[in-house]
Amino acid sequence: MKNTIEYLDALSTMTGMMTRSAALELFTLIAYLVKENGEESKNILLSTHDNISTFISDFVAEKEFHWFSKDVIRWNANQLVNIVQVFLSLREECSNNQNYGEKAFDVLKAFALNSNKNGDMFNIDSQNILNIFTSIIGSVEDKTLYDGACGLGLLAHELNTQKPILRDINEATVGVTKLLFALSEKEADIQRADSLSEGSSSYGVDLVVSTPPVNMRVLESLVAGQNYLKELFITARIPTSASESLWIQQALYNLNAHGKAYLQIIPGWLFRGGYDAELREKIVQLNWVEAVVLLPAGILTDSNIEMSLLILNKAKAKDTIRMVDARGLGERQRRKLHLSLNDAQKIKELLTVDQENEWSKDVTIQQVKANKYSLHCKEYFDVHIEVEQLDLEHELAVLQEKQRQYLSVKDEFNQLLNNI
Repeated sequence: MKNTIEYLDALSTMTGMMTRSAALELFTLIAYLVKENGEESKNILLSTHDNISTFISDFVAEKEFHWFSKDVIRWNANQLVNIVQVFLSLREECSNNQNYGEKAFDVLKAFALNSNKNGDMFNIDSQNILNIFTSIIGSVEDKTLYDGACGLGLLAHELNTQKPILRDINEATVGVTKLLFALSEKEADIQRADSLSEGSSSYGVDLVVSTPPVNMRVLESLVAGQNYLKELFITARIPTSASESLWIQQALYNLNAHGKAYLQIIPGWLFRGGYDAELREKIVQLNWVEAVVLLPAGILTDSNIEMSLLILNKAKAKDTIRMVDARGLGERQRRKLHLSLNDAQKIKELLTVDQENEWSKDVTIQQVKANKYSLHCKEYFDVHIEVEQLDLEHELAVLQEKQRQYLSVKDEFNQLLNNI
């Protein structure tokens, strides 16, 4: 039986002129079609390219997949036979339809994660992020989960909670995500919504787990008056750069009284002034900040910037905040950061082990207040500067040798000048 990588390699040769996002849409659609209509898919392969295109287009119309562009089918008619054949081969190797759906999901997930991010690609979490979140959060199968910027929902899928509530602003993203969950036969409440500007009541979930877009710009006029802003009213005006604070407020609003939130945010939010500083002050004073983790540069698929993990807990017992500097973890492979499950487990240990060390420590609310409510680790870790001890005798000998070489070259140069 072929493994996931072999099927991934086969699909990668069939992207043609398609963008990576269009390829993922088409591959996911055909994978789902084969699951729903396997025998018909097998028979249609004996037909013409036009009939195959019509067969797939009719399936899109029948299922009312309005998000899917039929132009992708027409423009890639010559590849459709090969793509259908890949998923039919996978289906034939599986013991039943459910097993096929799970394997097809694995292949599509691998395709998404291995795609080089570009401007048109979906909001996709990297394998690094999946490793970190799943290791830190652990088993939450009995919890309710909400993600207001779910992308393809890979994080919620990995955590395996019961019917997660997933929202995303992009219609095609939501369409693909629904098919991915349908393939693996996992229930989820997946809807298209602008989570920051479309008012809704709190979902009252146990967990909010989210990796919202980085450096997203917002208009105050679109978000002002939203319910999630009223729980922690901030007097400062909402700047266009306040998306991190808005995602944090939205996460807290959607938690129940004992809920926890795990949010990936840029480190700038941890020390910026204005609106961000006022929000930090409030959640610190409420003792809702459980931990802050600085993550290594390159943790994302498409950027080498550093990110941080903010953990909030509405039922927190301790009166300290755990600070973790994990920027030294992971290793570079072909200019990309690879953060293994072992590295992710190390971050979990730094968060949970009582003993402090040079990468992990607890700080009090009073200490944070004294630092103007900055939550950046650099404010609380001692900076050790290692000064190399020089061997003076060795260095003097090196200097004398350099001087000797200089005088020798100088003599040679003068001789050349005299011979001209």
